[in-house]
Amino acid sequence: MRVILLHTPKGGSGKSTVARELAVAYAMAGQRTALVDLDPQGTTTGWYGRREAAEPVLLDGRGGAPDIAGAAAAGLDVLVIDTPPATPPFLPALIPQASAVLVPVRPSPDDLLAAAPIAANLAGHPAWAFVLTQAPTRSRLTMGAVRQLAALGRLAPVTIGFRADFPAAAIEGKAAVEFVSTKAAEEATQLRTYVDQMTSGKPVGTGGKRGKAPR
Repeated sequence: MRVILLHTPKGGSGKSTVARELAVAYAMAGQRTALVDLDPQGTTTGWYGRREAAEPVLLDGRGGAPDIAGAAAAGLDVLVIDTPPATPPFLPALIPQASAVLVPVRPSPDDLLAAAPIAANLAGHPAWAFVLTQAPTRSRLTMGAVRQLAALGRLAPVTIGFRADFPAAAIEGKAAVEFVSTKAAEEATQLRTYVDQMTSGKPVGTGGKRGKAPR
């Protein structure tokens, strides 16, 4: 079972958006997928309450740390975990159990300032990456953020753009990846493919011209 952990101490980074986009993308790919919402704000839980589709399922996260062993025993293929901002006490024990750790970061000065200590904390994990989110296309702000994050650590080669499809989908309990043939769906699918590569040991891109295997 793949365990995909979404983590950042910075609120408003698009963490819940990335979590549900990935979970739905995996479900659409035929993977038995579940979400766990550990964030007290309950953004993912609220989204799930509006959702009509049966998959992905939502597991109870009220106990603090998810039952990863139980999820694996239940036959799940993918478990996507949406964590709260800051650093909850269960996080240090949870990170080593993750197949991949994704750190959503907006191209804002405050988000970029918070990125450096995250990179230091995750340096020992074999498969982690920043994911640039809510990014205006072809802007100096976005390009500057790409350079800064790539210098700090691994940066996913997929940027989640500042697109209306993401909140529009969430209103209906859907994910933008379900809006077939849109740019938002393409980005979410590409991110899922990147996570597949991260967790299978295959060479992955790092945002530059040449790819390299996860460190």
